[in-house]
Amino acid sequence: MILGIGESFVHLGDKTMSEELIEAWVWDGKQYVYRPLLESELKKPIPIAEVVDWLFATENKHRIQSHLTRYFSSYRGRYFEWFIKQSDPRIFTPWDILAVETLSVSVPTETARWFLEPNVVRDYLLAESLLKIDSTGNSLWACDEKLLNKGGALSDLYMLMREKDGLGYVTASKLLATKFPAVVPIRDSQIENLLDLGRSKEWWSPIRQLFTSSDQSLDKYLNEFNVPNEIGVVTPLRRLDVVLWMEAKARRFESPKKEMKRN
Repeated sequence: MILGIGESFVHLGDKTMSEELIEAWVWDGKQYVYRPLLESELKKPIPIAEVVDWLFATENKHRIQSHLTRYFSSYRGRYFEWFIKQSDPRIFTPWDILAVETLSVSVPTETARWFLEPNVVRDYLLAESLLKIDSTGNSLWACDEKLLNKGGALSDLYMLMREKDGLGYVTASKLLATKFPAVVPIRDSQIENLLDLGRSKEWWSPIRQLFTSSDQSLDKYLNEFNVPNEIGVVTPLRRLDVVLWMEAKARRFESPKKEMKRN
Protein backbone atom coordinates (compact mmCIF):
# COMPACT_ATOMS: atom_id res chain seq x y z
CA MET A 1 0.00 0.00 0.00
CA ILE A 2 1.34 3.43 -0.90
CA LEU A 3 0.24 6.17 1.41
CA GLY A 4 0.14 9.50 -0.36
CA ILE A 5 1.75 11.72 2.26
CA GLY A 6 0.31 15.19 1.91
CA GLU A 7 -2.11 13.97 -0.74
CA SER A 8 -5.67 12.71 -0.67
CA PHE A 9 -5.30 9.39 -2.46
CA VAL A 10 -4.38 5.88 -1.46
CA HIS A 11 -3.36 3.01 -3.71
CA LEU A 12 -4.65 -0.38 -2.60
CA GLY A 13 -3.34 -2.93 -5.07
CA ASP A 14 -5.09 -2.10 -8.33
CA LYS A 15 -7.62 0.15 -6.62
CA THR A 16 -7.39 3.87 -6.07
CA MET A 17 -9.75 5.70 -3.79
CA SER A 18 -10.03 9.19 -2.47
CA GLU A 19 -9.84 9.42 1.29
CA GLU A 20 -8.53 11.78 3.91
CA LEU A 21 -5.18 10.93 5.44
CA ILE A 22 -4.74 11.87 9.06
CA GLU A 23 -1.21 13.21 9.21
CA ALA A 24 0.03 13.87 12.70
CA TRP A 25 2.98 13.64 15.00
CA VAL A 26 1.78 11.45 17.85
CA TRP A 27 3.31 11.14 21.32
CA ASP A 28 3.77 7.40 21.89
CA GLY A 29 4.84 7.63 25.52
CA LYS A 30 8.49 8.15 24.70
CA GLN A 31 8.80 10.33 21.62
CA TYR A 32 6.82 11.90 18.80
CA VAL A 33 6.46 9.66 15.76
CA TYR A 34 4.90 10.43 12.42
CA ARG A 35 1.95 8.17 11.71
CA PRO A 36 -0.15 8.79 8.62
CA LEU A 37 -3.45 7.00 9.02
CA LEU A 38 -6.50 6.56 6.85
CA GLU A 39 -9.42 8.42 8.37
CA SER A 40 -11.56 5.30 8.04
CA GLU A 41 -9.11 3.38 10.24
CA LEU A 42 -9.23 5.75 13.19
CA LYS A 43 -10.50 3.83 16.26
CA LYS A 44 -11.68 1.11 13.89
CA PRO A 45 -11.16 -2.43 15.24
CA ILE A 46 -9.94 -5.38 13.25
CA PRO A 47 -12.22 -8.15 14.57
CA ILE A 48 -10.27 -11.23 15.55
CA ALA A 49 -12.12 -13.23 12.89
CA GLU A 50 -10.59 -10.91 10.27
CA VAL A 51 -7.13 -10.28 11.66
CA VAL A 52 -5.40 -13.19 9.87
CA ASP A 53 -6.62 -11.87 6.51
CA TRP A 54 -5.42 -8.39 7.52
CA LEU A 55 -1.99 -9.73 8.43
CA PHE A 56 -1.59 -11.63 5.16
CA ALA A 57 -2.89 -8.81 2.96
CA THR A 58 -0.15 -7.71 0.57
CA GLU A 59 -0.90 -4.03 1.12
CA ASN A 60 -0.22 -4.40 4.86
CA LYS A 61 3.21 -6.02 4.67
CA HIS A 62 5.05 -2.72 4.64
CA ARG A 63 3.03 -1.54 7.64
CA ILE A 64 3.81 -4.73 9.56
CA GLN A 65 7.53 -4.40 8.87
CA SER A 66 7.39 -0.74 9.88
CA HIS A 67 5.75 -1.64 13.19
CA LEU A 68 8.43 -4.24 13.97
CA THR A 69 11.31 -2.03 12.89
CA ARG A 70 10.08 0.96 14.90
CA TYR A 71 9.38 -1.08 18.02
CA PHE A 72 12.65 -3.01 18.05
CA SER A 73 14.73 0.07 17.33
CA SER A 74 13.24 2.64 19.70
CA TYR A 75 11.04 1.06 22.41
CA ARG A 76 12.39 -0.24 25.71
CA GLY A 77 10.45 -3.44 25.11
CA ARG A 78 13.17 -4.45 22.66
CA TYR A 79 15.22 -5.52 25.69
CA PHE A 80 12.57 -7.99 26.88
CA GLU A 81 14.14 -10.90 24.98
CA TRP A 82 17.64 -10.04 26.20
CA PHE A 83 16.63 -10.08 29.85
CA ILE A 84 14.72 -13.37 29.68
CA LYS A 85 17.67 -14.98 27.91
CA GLN A 86 19.77 -14.24 31.02
CA SER A 87 17.24 -15.97 33.28
CA ASP A 88 16.91 -19.62 34.27
CA PRO A 89 13.85 -21.13 32.55
CA ARG A 90 13.27 -23.44 35.54
CA ILE A 91 12.74 -20.71 38.13
CA PHE A 92 11.73 -17.07 38.38
CA THR A 93 14.75 -14.79 38.81
CA PRO A 94 15.42 -11.03 39.09
CA TRP A 95 16.02 -11.06 35.31
CA ASP A 96 12.32 -11.80 34.81
CA ILE A 97 11.31 -8.84 36.97
CA LEU A 98 13.61 -6.62 34.89
CA ALA A 99 12.20 -8.08 31.68
CA VAL A 100 8.61 -7.10 32.46
CA GLU A 101 9.74 -3.63 33.51
CA THR A 102 10.90 -3.08 29.91
CA LEU A 103 7.20 -3.43 29.05
CA SER A 104 6.37 -0.62 31.49
CA VAL A 105 4.77 -2.59 34.27
CA SER A 106 6.20 -3.09 37.74
CA VAL A 107 5.98 -5.88 40.27
CA PRO A 108 5.31 -4.79 43.87
CA THR A 109 8.16 -5.53 46.27
CA GLU A 110 6.39 -8.20 48.34
CA THR A 111 5.13 -9.94 45.23
CA ALA A 112 8.60 -9.84 43.67
CA ARG A 113 9.96 -11.50 46.80
CA TRP A 114 7.30 -14.23 46.48
CA PHE A 115 8.55 -15.00 42.97
CA LEU A 116 12.18 -15.15 44.06
CA GLU A 117 11.73 -17.30 47.16
CA PRO A 118 10.96 -21.04 46.94
CA ASN A 119 7.27 -21.89 46.81
CA VAL A 120 6.20 -25.52 46.58
CA VAL A 121 2.97 -25.03 44.60
CA ARG A 122 4.31 -22.39 42.20
CA ASP A 123 7.53 -24.27 41.54
CA TYR A 124 5.66 -27.54 40.94
CA LEU A 125 3.29 -25.91 38.43
CA LEU A 126 6.21 -24.25 36.64
CA ALA A 127 8.14 -27.53 36.44
CA GLU A 128 5.05 -29.43 35.28
CA SER A 129 4.34 -26.81 32.59
CA LEU A 130 7.91 -26.98 31.32
CA LEU A 131 7.80 -30.77 31.19
CA LYS A 132 4.48 -30.91 29.35
CA ILE A 133 5.45 -28.20 26.87
CA ASP A 134 8.80 -29.85 26.12
CA SER A 135 7.04 -33.15 25.46
CA THR A 136 4.13 -31.87 23.35
CA GLY A 137 5.41 -28.78 21.54
CA ASN A 138 7.03 -25.48 22.40
CA SER A 139 4.45 -23.12 20.98
CA LEU A 140 0.95 -21.93 21.80
CA TRP A 141 -0.52 -23.84 18.86
CA ALA A 142 1.51 -27.05 19.27
CA CYS A 143 1.39 -27.64 23.03
CA ASP A 144 -1.25 -29.81 24.67
CA GLU A 145 -4.37 -27.65 24.88
CA LYS A 146 -5.17 -29.19 28.27
CA LEU A 147 -2.32 -27.10 29.69
CA LEU A 148 -4.22 -23.95 28.82
CA ASN A 149 -7.54 -24.94 30.33
CA LYS A 150 -8.67 -24.92 33.94
CA GLY A 151 -6.87 -27.71 35.75
CA GLY A 152 -3.93 -27.58 33.37
CA ALA A 153 -0.57 -26.74 34.95
CA LEU A 154 0.04 -23.58 32.92
CA SER A 155 -3.47 -22.24 33.49
CA ASP A 156 -3.26 -23.00 37.20
CA LEU A 157 0.12 -21.27 37.42
CA TYR A 158 -1.35 -18.18 35.79
CA MET A 159 -4.31 -18.15 38.19
CA LEU A 160 -1.98 -18.59 41.17
CA MET A 161 0.04 -15.59 39.99
CA ARG A 162 -3.13 -13.55 39.60
CA GLU A 163 -3.78 -13.97 43.32
CA LYS A 164 -0.66 -11.99 44.20
CA ASP A 165 -0.88 -8.29 45.00
CA GLY A 166 -0.36 -6.00 42.04
CA LEU A 167 -0.60 -8.68 39.36
CA GLY A 168 -3.49 -7.89 37.05
CA TYR A 169 -4.03 -9.86 33.88
CA VAL A 170 -1.56 -7.70 31.93
CA THR A 171 1.37 -7.96 34.35
CA ALA A 172 0.70 -11.64 35.07
CA SER A 173 0.72 -12.50 31.37
CA LYS A 174 3.98 -10.59 30.87
CA LEU A 175 5.63 -12.39 33.77
CA LEU A 176 4.48 -15.78 32.57
CA ALA A 177 5.70 -14.93 29.08
CA THR A 178 9.23 -14.57 30.46
CA LYS A 179 9.18 -18.34 31.10
CA PHE A 180 7.12 -19.31 28.04
CA PRO A 181 7.65 -16.66 25.33
CA ALA A 182 6.50 -19.01 22.57
CA VAL A 183 3.42 -20.20 24.44
CA VAL A 184 1.91 -17.38 26.51
CA PRO A 185 0.34 -14.49 24.54
CA ILE A 186 0.74 -11.20 26.37
CA ARG A 187 -2.64 -9.70 27.13
CA ASP A 188 -3.13 -5.98 26.61
CA SER A 189 -6.17 -3.71 26.76
CA GLN A 190 -5.28 -1.85 23.56
CA ILE A 191 -5.01 -5.12 21.63
CA GLU A 192 -8.30 -6.23 23.17
CA ASN A 193 -9.93 -3.12 21.72
CA LEU A 194 -8.22 -3.55 18.35
CA LEU A 195 -9.47 -7.15 18.09
CA ASP A 196 -12.91 -6.14 19.39
CA LEU A 197 -12.64 -8.62 22.24
CA GLY A 198 -13.08 -6.29 25.18
CA ARG A 199 -12.56 -7.90 28.58
CA SER A 200 -13.30 -11.39 27.32
CA LYS A 201 -12.47 -14.16 29.77
CA GLU A 202 -10.92 -16.03 26.87
CA TRP A 203 -7.54 -14.93 25.55
CA TRP A 204 -5.21 -17.86 25.00
CA SER A 205 -7.75 -19.80 22.95
CA PRO A 206 -8.62 -17.00 20.45
CA ILE A 207 -4.94 -16.22 19.88
CA ARG A 208 -4.16 -19.92 19.49
CA GLN A 209 -6.86 -20.20 16.84
CA LEU A 210 -5.16 -17.51 14.75
CA PHE A 211 -2.30 -19.94 14.23
CA THR A 212 -4.38 -23.08 13.71
CA SER A 213 -7.51 -22.03 11.81
CA SER A 214 -5.83 -20.74 8.66
CA ASP A 215 -4.59 -22.72 5.67
CA GLN A 216 -1.58 -20.40 5.72
CA SER A 217 1.23 -20.73 8.25
CA LEU A 218 1.02 -17.60 10.37
CA ASP A 219 4.08 -18.47 12.45
CA LYS A 220 6.33 -18.90 9.41
CA TYR A 221 4.89 -15.76 7.84
CA LEU A 222 5.63 -13.62 10.91
CA ASN A 223 9.16 -15.02 11.10
CA GLU A 224 9.82 -13.72 7.57
CA PHE A 225 9.81 -10.12 8.80
CA ASN A 226 13.09 -8.61 9.89
CA VAL A 227 14.03 -7.65 13.42
CA PRO A 228 17.49 -6.35 14.39
CA ASN A 229 19.99 -9.20 14.83
CA GLU A 230 21.13 -8.03 18.25
CA ILE A 231 17.61 -8.51 19.65
CA GLY A 232 17.97 -12.29 19.65
CA VAL A 233 15.16 -14.78 19.09
CA VAL A 234 11.77 -13.12 18.80
CA THR A 235 9.02 -15.72 18.74
CA PRO A 236 6.12 -15.50 16.27
CA LEU A 237 3.81 -14.93 19.24
CA ARG A 238 5.85 -11.93 20.39
CA ARG A 239 6.00 -10.58 16.84
CA LEU A 240 2.22 -10.78 16.64
CA ASP A 241 1.92 -9.00 19.98
CA VAL A 242 4.18 -6.16 18.82
CA VAL A 243 2.44 -5.74 15.45
CA LEU A 244 -1.04 -5.65 16.99
CA TRP A 245 0.02 -3.30 19.78
CA MET A 246 1.67 -0.87 17.38
CA GLU A 247 -1.36 -1.01 15.07
CA ALA A 248 -3.66 -0.33 18.03
CA LYS A 249 -1.57 2.72 18.92
CA ALA A 250 -1.62 3.92 15.33
CA ARG A 251 -5.41 3.67 15.31
CA ARG A 252 -5.51 5.67 18.56
CA PHE A 253 -6.87 2.97 20.84
CA GLU A 254 -6.04 4.06 24.38
CA SER A 255 -5.26 2.00 27.47
CA PRO A 256 -6.55 2.80 30.93
CA LYS A 257 -4.20 5.35 32.50
CA LYS A 258 -2.57 2.84 34.81
CA GLU A 259 -1.65 0.71 31.79
CA MET A 260 -0.88 3.57 29.41
CA LYS A 261 2.87 3.05 29.15
CA ARG A 262 4.50 0.09 27.53
CA ASN A 263 7.55 1.45 25.72
